[in-house]
Amino acid sequence: MHVSFTPSTLPLLLLAIYLWYRAKGQFLPVALFMSVFQAASVVNLSFGSLLIGVQPTYLVLVFAVLSRLSGRRPGNLNAWIPSLNTTLLLAAFVVYSTASALLHPLLFAGVPISNPKLGFGIPLQWELGHLNQLFYLLLSFAIYLVAAYWTSPAELTKSLNWFVAGVAFSSLIGLYQYISSKTGLPFPREIFDSSPTYSMFTAYEIDGFPRMNATFTEAAAAAFSMNVALALTLWRFLHRADSVRNVTRLLLIFIGLLLTISTTGYICLIFLLLVGAYRYFTPSKDSADGQIARLFLAVPVFLALFAVLGVPAVRDSFVRLSHTILLDKTSTSSYQTRTEWNHAAFRTAADTYWLGAGWGVCRASSFVPTILANVGLPGGLLFLAFYLKLLWAALRPSPIKAQVYGAVLIALAAVLLDLVVSAPEVAHPIIWLLFAVAAKFAGNRAALPMKPISAYAQLRSLQATA
Repeated sequence: MHVSFTPSTLPLLLLAIYLWYRAKGQFLPVALFMSVFQAASVVNLSFGSLLIGVQPTYLVLVFAVLSRLSGRRPGNLNAWIPSLNTTLLLAAFVVYSTASALLHPLLFAGVPISNPKLGFGIPLQWELGHLNQLFYLLLSFAIYLVAAYWTSPAELTKSLNWFVAGVAFSSLIGLYQYISSKTGLPFPREIFDSSPTYSMFTAYEIDGFPRMNATFTEAAAAAFSMNVALALTLWRFLHRADSVRNVTRLLLIFIGLLLTISTTGYICLIFLLLVGAYRYFTPSKDSADGQIARLFLAVPVFLALFAVLGVPAVRDSFVRLSHTILLDKTSTSSYQTRTEWNHAAFRTAADTYWLGAGWGVCRASSFVPTILANVGLPGGLLFLAFYLKLLWAALRPSPIKAQVYGAVLIALAAVLLDLVVSAPEVAHPIIWLLFAVAAKFAGNRAALPMKPISAYAQLRSLQATA
């Protein structure tokens, strides 16, 4: 085994230590904040052909797991844990994925596979490098277990808030990245681009529009996290607009998402705008905070519409951007290449009798072909059953109008939309934290303590610690 460090090691560790101090010794919020540094690794481990870049969030999560195992379990959580069936579905998916990673490359040796690191139609063979994604999957499942069974509601709320803060911080870096590309100011790319398993794309222009990726490997990865964070922030904003911090984060993340020029990001943004419009125009017994939120939201929307419709230069840029991102997307080489990756993944799934070539072996452009190529129908159905069980609670009638619960459900819907369109992986800490929070609500809604899921006005004492 060989261990090496990167230029990002010291500054990211110092940042993690500072955040741990601010979080008063709680590791999970720090891990979610640090998850935005996807292109950076603080420690690199190599075992032959297996090369793992340990991102700062996973290093923090190791300490979180160790602290949970060595410490006492938080009290009063008996009514605040997921149902056993929910966790068993997810555990079955992880177990099957692990078994497929170890056995399927031997069982289906020689089957053509496609992976950006290897190329198209490469004969499948066993190698340690295939276990890279298994490492991240197991760490992600550890996040779920820690969050679902060993974390208090206050710390979960803080973790969601800190993830949003981390994405807002990354959006601010993306804004500086844009300024540096226009002015020549230095951008510390070596701090963010230090993972041996991924390469960080530099900022560039597409049809004259600047495309930023901030602290992420690429603009599409940045858009994914920004979509989830924007969903959480938007839902909260629609309940209370009297927080300057909340408004600032909303604007920063929105600007950061626009700068990614990501088709998937913009599709999800349209979805969030529809959700916001529905929440805006649906009659409800809003508090004064909710009414203020409506007013704050209406002003920028009307200004944007006026600029798009009334200013020729803005209108022309908007039409050109629409063609670049959505209307003419199918004719681009990027779309055709991604489609080819998806078709190759479906061929691998069929060649393995729909059992999959093994978790982490194949990679397509979106999650559905990726999961079918890797774990086939058994793994895909297990994951789908788990996800539907989480979302089913949203369709059940309930008197609970939960600010936290509603935000989590909207964020999960944004995650699902991203996965279906173009996100090929689920190894992101925020996804598994959302799984844990939603599983708690879905499994024990009748027995939940009311304080952490009440309206925003009653959450202020809880969020004061977050």
